[in-house]
Amino acid sequence: MAMIAPNRPRQIVPDQQERKWIMTDYKRLLCRLGAVVVGFSSLMFSSVLVIAQEAVPLQPVREASISLPTFQEGEELSLDRVVAIAIQRQPDILAAQGSIAVGQSRVGQARSGFAPQVDGTVGLSRFSPDGSYANPSRSDASYGRYTAGVTVNQMLYDFGKTATRVAIQESSVNSFRADLASVEDHVIFNAKVAFFDLLTLMRKMSVAVETVTQFEKHRVQAQGFFDAGVKPKYDVTKAEVDLSNAKLNLIRAENGVRLGRVALSAAMGFSETPNYRVKDSLNFEQFPVVLEDAMVQAYDHRPDLKALLLRKKTAEQAVLLARKGDSPYLSGSVGASYGGDKFPLDEGWDVGVSLLVPVFNGNRTKHEVGEAEANLAVLAAKETGLRHQIYKEIQQGYLILHEASERIIASQLTVQQAEENYAIASGRYEAGVGNPVEVADADVLLSNARTAHVEALYEYKIAQAAIERAIGVTTVPAVM
Repeated sequence: MAMIAPNRPRQIVPDQQERKWIMTDYKRLLCRLGAVVVGFSSLMFSSVLVIAQEAVPLQPVREASISLPTFQEGEELSLDRVVAIAIQRQPDILAAQGSIAVGQSRVGQARSGFAPQVDGTVGLSRFSPDGSYANPSRSDASYGRYTAGVTVNQMLYDFGKTATRVAIQESSVNSFRADLASVEDHVIFNAKVAFFDLLTLMRKMSVAVETVTQFEKHRVQAQGFFDAGVKPKYDVTKAEVDLSNAKLNLIRAENGVRLGRVALSAAMGFSETPNYRVKDSLNFEQFPVVLEDAMVQAYDHRPDLKALLLRKKTAEQAVLLARKGDSPYLSGSVGASYGGDKFPLDEGWDVGVSLLVPVFNGNRTKHEVGEAEANLAVLAAKETGLRHQIYKEIQQGYLILHEASERIIASQLTVQQAEENYAIASGRYEAGVGNPVEVADADVLLSNARTAHVEALYEYKIAQAAIERAIGVTTVPAVM
């Protein structure tokens, strides 16, 4: 190792000439320092380049659309279009994408441990012996001392600690990607629920409108019979009360549709939307599902389970990293320095290898290992709990789907019977042999039967969506 030579005798140099020398020698100094940095960095970095290249390359985050999707005034929206819009507009999706970007930056930070660490210094000190300021003509007047240097440090071997840190961050990024898929499943499910909610409310409003129409027709008949002296005033009063109750139900149904539109707009990621229509797809289409197969698919495809397993893998790597806390650290360094009170400055350089061996750190490593193992145990318990939750969700969805399927078939028959019953009751009343109670009861039964059929269709669709989410096979349609 070469040392900086002793300072030359101080000489007073005129300021203008000294500045010229300073600028010239500083340029030479920077060129030399740059050559040292480039040469040593290339040499040292090549020793760990293979390790760094083994790391998984970063994948770009799917950027959110700059122009978010929307729709035209009065446009009819299908279920696929609603889901596709929700996927691209919901802020939860954007937040999950941001988490991936954060994780990728952390991977880059961890990989920086493989690269050389370069530090540069430059300084100027002014020394003034006693009395020099009072008498500048003295030979021991104040003088300046200039220093500059650069140091390059390179990790040579740390027993895999840096590589483990990189692996931990890469596993975290993968868990964030699984989180994004889980958030997408949640957004899709909410959009489907809101879509079928609105369709159900619109169907119920149609039932309410038809009920009002039927009671209005009955009121007109009762009034005509009363005016003709065939029926008593009671029939008219009863018909008017039934009509008023039907109108109250219609008011509630109309407001329910308005609330359903608000909920669907929010599920798509809108605060305010133009008027739109929804394509009625509330029909019965058999959804084949085998309980045992659904369980296997869920354990293979469920994104939140994947995310938890990746976090468990990260915790296992964290245990390995903690156990390496007492491992030695081998590093190399090279540096160049310049100093003196007169230009050109004296030169010096150093190069060396150091081995840091931890001896005692107050049992910190032991407790770090204990913390990492405890975190791993927590995640293992959460995995067991999530598997139980998945099993329960699929069983519940399967049972609800089966029940709704049977209710759809039964309610179809009930609607047919209720329509026949209403036709008989209204026909009897028109013929003058029936009474208003029969007509009102038949109308209520028909309204309830139609409502029950709509609700059975709705529950079947929601159960199907719940099973798809529980299995983890939800697909993202393209915006049309």
